[in-house]
Amino acid sequence: MTAAAAGTRGADSSRPNSPSSAIEKIIDAARWAPSGDNAQPWRFQIVGEDTLRIRIINEAPSNVYEYRDGEPTIISAGLMLETLRIAATRFQRRMHWQYSGRDGSDYRIEVRFARDDAIEPDPLSAQIEVRSVNRWPYRLRPLRKTDKQALEAVLGNRLSVGWHESLGARWRIARLNGKGTDIRLRIPEAFGIHQHIIDWDRDFSPTGIPARAVGLDAMTLRIMKWAMKNWARMKMLNTLVGTFAAVLQMDYLPGLCSAAYFTMRMDMKAASPNERVQALLELGQAIQRFWLTATKRGLAIQPCLATLAFTHYGKTSAAFTTDARSRRAAAKLAASVDKLLDGNGELVFMGRLGWPRRQKRLSRSTRRPFDQLIEAP
Repeated sequence: MTAAAAGTRGADSSRPNSPSSAIEKIIDAARWAPSGDNAQPWRFQIVGEDTLRIRIINEAPSNVYEYRDGEPTIISAGLMLETLRIAATRFQRRMHWQYSGRDGSDYRIEVRFARDDAIEPDPLSAQIEVRSVNRWPYRLRPLRKTDKQALEAVLGNRLSVGWHESLGARWRIARLNGKGTDIRLRIPEAFGIHQHIIDWDRDFSPTGIPARAVGLDAMTLRIMKWAMKNWARMKMLNTLVGTFAAVLQMDYLPGLCSAAYFTMRMDMKAASPNERVQALLELGQAIQRFWLTATKRGLAIQPCLATLAFTHYGKTSAAFTTDARSRRAAAKLAASVDKLLDGNGELVFMGRLGWPRRQKRLSRSTRRPFDQLIEAP
């Protein structure tokens, strides 16, 4: 079942369309947590005045980007948990959460809010609704030492960040991302996902990514819209024209026009399945603090998730696609990532950041209405 199809599964029609209680307003703010392709894979059950049960929808293995049994979604759930925690401080609530295991393919999390009159609103609270993904080229302005120190300070002790700032370093990672883009544009397993998530009609999409926000110019978008009608057209376009125009605009130019790429590594040796989920949720919390801190300092961020997905498939020799050429390309990508991004710990997240340029026409993903994310207990 896709996230879109699961959107109203078990929804409580008696609940009001707009939030009124403190816990509902906290959830309403947490809606703005980022998720891959704006999937919003979480549903909330209000089981008490200050208690939540959260179901995290796992689309693996039907979604090619959800490698290793949906770990990108687990990390996204961690970002959402941190958003809940920060939003709760607006209402003088302290949040406690516990991972409570699997329910079929989905993940379950229990959350409790405790009243604490001594809590002040978190300074990052004002950035929750402002933060977004910016896929466009940024200004040619380097990071300041104080920026890096502030971002490193919010990650905690278990997560280490590597900075890739020089022109050569940015070019090398942009090439890695370009290889990932080439793979995802050539495989039918990603085509259906792209068809579903790209919103051609709205500049502010509650369930997908607006076409104007993907980072392509108007001419390339028109060609892409034609090709996205069916896989036969896309396959013909890839054969006759190739993917260079998309790679140039989505990877090479943005990579060169940025302050830096960053990579995050975490030590997860000898972790049980439940311990790994717990660690990934905590990782997501740290990433959200990192992202909101960057937003507060005027920086924009774009994650590089496709590169991580295809690197994983290349390392494990997984048959993630019927296209043999793309499987070989993933193996080469994995070897390049190991060579260029070597370091201690497991590479769990990466992205680019920099100082955004003013956009003539704003376009971004928004979120599903509050009531579509609420389920009956």
